[in-house]
Amino acid sequence: MKKTVSILLAAALLLGSLAGCGNGGGGGKSDSATLSPEATGVALSNGVSVELGDYVLDGETEFTVAKQPVEENKDEGYKIEAYDFKLGDMTELSDFITLRIPYDAAYCEDGQDPAKCVGAKYKNETTGEWEDVLFEVDAAANELIIYTDHLSTFGVFHVKDEGQRSAKITNIYADVTGIDQQEAMETLREYVAGGGADGEEAVGLAARLLTGYNGFLGGVAGAAGETGFATDLTGTILNMASLGSPTFDTALADSAYKKMNKLGKVAAAVKIGAVMLSTEKTDADTLGLYKDTAMLALSYAESAAWGLAASGLFIFDYTISSMFEQGLAMKMDKLNEVYVYFNDEYSAKERTVFQWTARSLKDWRQVLIDIAELNPNEADAKAAVEAEIESYARVFWTLDSVDMGVVVTEMKEKNSKGSVTIPTPTEAEIEALVGGYKAYLYERLYPVTQSVSTYMQRKAEAAYLKALDEVKEFFNQSITFNIVEDVPDGEKSQYDGYALRFAPLSENAVKESWSGRMKGGASTKSTKFTLLGYIQAGCPKELQLFKPGDDPESDEPELTLGFKLSAPVTEVKLGGLPLEELLGTYSVAFTVKDETDTYNFTFMYYEGQLVFKPESDGFGTAFLLLPGPYEYDP
Repeated sequence: MKKTVSILLAAALLLGSLAGCGNGGGGGKSDSATLSPEATGVALSNGVSVELGDYVLDGETEFTVAKQPVEENKDEGYKIEAYDFKLGDMTELSDFITLRIPYDAAYCEDGQDPAKCVGAKYKNETTGEWEDVLFEVDAAANELIIYTDHLSTFGVFHVKDEGQRSAKITNIYADVTGIDQQEAMETLREYVAGGGADGEEAVGLAARLLTGYNGFLGGVAGAAGETGFATDLTGTILNMASLGSPTFDTALADSAYKKMNKLGKVAAAVKIGAVMLSTEKTDADTLGLYKDTAMLALSYAESAAWGLAASGLFIFDYTISSMFEQGLAMKMDKLNEVYVYFNDEYSAKERTVFQWTARSLKDWRQVLIDIAELNPNEADAKAAVEAEIESYARVFWTLDSVDMGVVVTEMKEKNSKGSVTIPTPTEAEIEALVGGYKAYLYERLYPVTQSVSTYMQRKAEAAYLKALDEVKEFFNQSITFNIVEDVPDGEKSQYDGYALRFAPLSENAVKESWSGRMKGGASTKSTKFTLLGYIQAGCPKELQLFKPGDDPESDEPELTLGFKLSAPVTEVKLGGLPLEELLGTYSVAFTVKDETDTYNFTFMYYEGQLVFKPESDGFGTAFLLLPGPYEYDP
């Protein structure tokens, strides 16, 4: 009969989940303002401010911010001050906007840096969970700066101890600032040289990001208070993400390797993207490497999102920007006012004779984004933009005199112009007018191209944040550890009352959390812990059992069971011969065509693996038995 009993073991550590308890005051008050294409920003009386930029609104729209009740968990030392944001009926936005929310600099403990004790998240309205968002800290103004392309409820998270923030809240801008540019370049070079294959540079960069001061695991290292612990933790992460690890099974190690690679690659790309945006003229080597990285990333489904953002940034920060700068140098002859009015303002949606709506700068911005996403190759994108501008500039000259007359009439009515007439230029004059309008349009659209470059970098940053969240979810996964024994019905386990302990444990591990006692006659004893908790404990790979009355601190274990960690379940079996009794030298006879040869092999641990090692170093002897590694099942 199979039963499951929980043994006395508390080894669970789950960071990143924040469930508020204890509501405070301050909720329910709303502030609002009317925004428009001409008035894109406002500072409200509750201290919250917004800047939409020039390409979000088409007309006047009500902007509302409602402060929510404060949530505080005094036991865990954090509080959440949340605000609900609304912009008319818009939820998804065409650009990243900037929100500024004040934070309480007095909440953290004495001696802590208030700027490192705050962070931002948004509430997923579908799941009700708080999720990471792009944000920076303005320490001088005591404000959080949030970049978002959607509106929801945003929360300011305060923690008492700055060591907690990195475990609970992700600030990628602190990561990007800390990445060495040359390290990022080497990561991308390895990626390109390997044709997109996973590599050690990317894993190493990801491990250093995770265990750095601002990293997801940085708080673990900081809380330990041990010199060099962060370095050891980095090594542990790297060992975990290597195939053939003696501690982790192949599937778990492979998953870690892939997720860490993805994080390292996109982090390197975001770093170089930030360098390109902040540099007036990026060197050819950096540009070429970034372009090759973007093209390669686009060829794989798992990296297509950030590859598209990277290609868009390259196209607009370099190719399109250069093209528009050249366009600014074009000769701008005097333009016909009816022609310009048609291109920039005229709308004939309701007319049956000719359907036309002049493009606003917001419309042009979306057209340029669409072109870049449909044409990730720089030459194709450049040609498509040139063709689009050329085509747009010529539409007016395809109208007949009746349609032109309609445009003139509306222009007179709208602008009170009495002397406007239908233009009748020659073919040569039309060419000059088209060239002049294109020069004028290049000048109008140049700031739009700069906006799109920033937008593409924000998209890449969002992909980085997503990759980081995937890694956090991986380390926060719960693992069930089962101890299985064949216990006949009605009988007790032969190990009933035995003390047990995972080993070896790091100096930072709380031994009581990784110890317990075998109780009852059930066939399976179980406990649970997170992968993060397991790593923090030093990645123990043995389960030691001690006879009742023995002291685990001073006595030798009665039984030691080795295991490799697997997810979501790891299982060890009691019974059979202990591994120690199997280790040793064996004489093995091989018979081929009535001839027998005998060789000695030692079954042993070699570099952390169970292997058969021949006593002779002869070529033939070494291949008589498969050397291993082997897994032991008692």
